[in-house]
Amino acid sequence: MKPSPAHRDTAATHHNYAAKMETSTESLKRKDPFSPVKNQPTTKMKDSTTDEVDGLGTQIKQNSVMLASMAKAVEFKAAEIKDCKTQLQTTEREVSVIKKDNAMLMERVLELERYKRRWNLRIRGIKECEGENTREMVANLLIKISPAWAPNINHIVDSAHRLGRREVNRTRQVIVQFTQRLHRDALWKMTKDSSICKELGIGFIEDLCKADREARVTLWPKIQQARAAGKRAYYRGGYGYIENT
Repeated sequence: MKPSPAHRDTAATHHNYAAKMETSTESLKRKDPFSPVKNQPTTKMKDSTTDEVDGLGTQIKQNSVMLASMAKAVEFKAAEIKDCKTQLQTTEREVSVIKKDNAMLMERVLELERYKRRWNLRIRGIKECEGENTREMVANLLIKISPAWAPNINHIVDSAHRLGRREVNRTRQVIVQFTQRLHRDALWKMTKDSSICKELGIGFIEDLCKADREARVTLWPKIQQARAAGKRAYYRGGYGYIENT
């Protein structure tokens, strides 16, 4: 028995309504805020937080390693500085000893130079000529001052020469080296009141080293002041002596 048209329409209407209900229910299910689709952002946030925590832990570990490395470097540098300080102290002690030894050696060299110069006298004021024989000229001058030396003059005078480089309008001093100190001292004593020296306008002086010459220049005002006050003042080497002082 076939259904009537009215019955078919009623059935179709019920079917469409059920379909709509299913569609609406499916739509509601998709829009459910508690569905797994809606929970996905929460899962992502948890994963992101975990990654950040893991990254922070890694960074802390790296910083710890770096700090440990820096601590070792600082410890190494501190040890190096300590060694440097020890070496510096040792070097300072060595330098102090070297300075002391150097000062002593310089004084010894100065004394040796002074001792060697005690065989010498300087002559100032002798006119300089082109091509002169300085030793022969000095020998003739000494014979004039002390005629008794004539037979042995070549055994008395060892050497004689001008000092420094030749310059225009400048008369260089002559240095005379004697074979014995007794000849040097005897001649120096004779020249202090020699009429020959006064006539020729020459003078004999000590052959001092540079240090003693500079010392005399420094002491000269005091020597001059003492002499002006009527006191006996004189030099001996690089030292000055004043009466009653």
